[in-house]
Amino acid sequence: MHDLINRYFDGRLTEEEKQELFSQVQTNKVWEKEFVAMQNLYGLTSWLPSETDNINAIEQLLTFKQARKSQENQKKKTIYRHWMGYAAAVFATLLTTWSMFSFILGKDAASTEKMAEVTYEEFTAPAGQRALLRLQDGTTVWLNARTTLRYPNQFSKTERKVELDGEAFFEVRENPEHPFIVCTEKISVKVTGTKFNVFAYEGRDEFSASLTEGSVVVYSTGNNKDSLVLQPNERGVLEGNHFRKEAFTNMNFLLWKEGIYAFDDVPFRDMVKKLELYYDVEILVNNKDLEDFRFSSKFRQRDGIESVLKTLTNIKHFTYTKNDVDNVITIR
Repeated sequence: MHDLINRYFDGRLTEEEKQELFSQVQTNKVWEKEFVAMQNLYGLTSWLPSETDNINAIEQLLTFKQARKSQENQKKKTIYRHWMGYAAAVFATLLTTWSMFSFILGKDAASTEKMAEVTYEEFTAPAGQRALLRLQDGTTVWLNARTTLRYPNQFSKTERKVELDGEAFFEVRENPEHPFIVCTEKISVKVTGTKFNVFAYEGRDEFSASLTEGSVVVYSTGNNKDSLVLQPNERGVLEGNHFRKEAFTNMNFLLWKEGIYAFDDVPFRDMVKKLELYYDVEILVNNKDLEDFRFSSKFRQRDGIESVLKTLTNIKHFTYTKNDVDNVITIR
């Protein structure tokens, strides 16, 4: 790279090499910066004295004196031509530098415009795991297992909108002028700064938003536009096309953020639905007596589904088999 640029300014490049150099300068930022820096250097150093300047000056002085004796009337024209030559050289250097900077500024403007284009990022927490994200506005988001969050690389000037499939806990950075909106398959939650949990796995019947701090508006994305305002320790649950509000005091349902799944007096059939979601497995229950049995227990997320089932068998006896090929657990 350095050799090509140096030989260009020395006038020692072939046409093919010039084509290669200009192509690299236009497409490679490193080459572009190097070329501009070298051009500026050549432009400045062209006005500095060189080692041969003294000799050239003496020769020019003698020539000038001889010419003066015989061509006195040509003095003004000769000086004029010299100055015009210097002016032309300066103008050429400035024009080249201006052209290159115009080219760079044009590219920078295009790059800035391209950067202004909104692109979307998507992050998914794997089965049996959780993840923590920090968005560009300072909002933090905990993602439960098999949860996907889609968000822009930069929020708009009027709102901060993200898309959720799964369960997540949001700690939203307060900004009244730019509300934060969580969009899911059936519900949306609008806030300006608060803490809340959203359970909204696509394809499932259960959709809810639970508020722990601040205030939120929960509304349906359907045609009926049903909505309600939640205060701390209130949960909005979507049933059909309408919401109902319920109070809660037990915070164990949020322990998943710490890697713990907690079930408090929950029927086994409802527990199975959550375990299927969290561990990405199909669970078939062929034990009717077990479906209505209510469990209260806590499990470490990282221990896996089989550890959960073994713990449950100590509370209520049952057996199970696992088909790893089909990823199906059958409970008897």
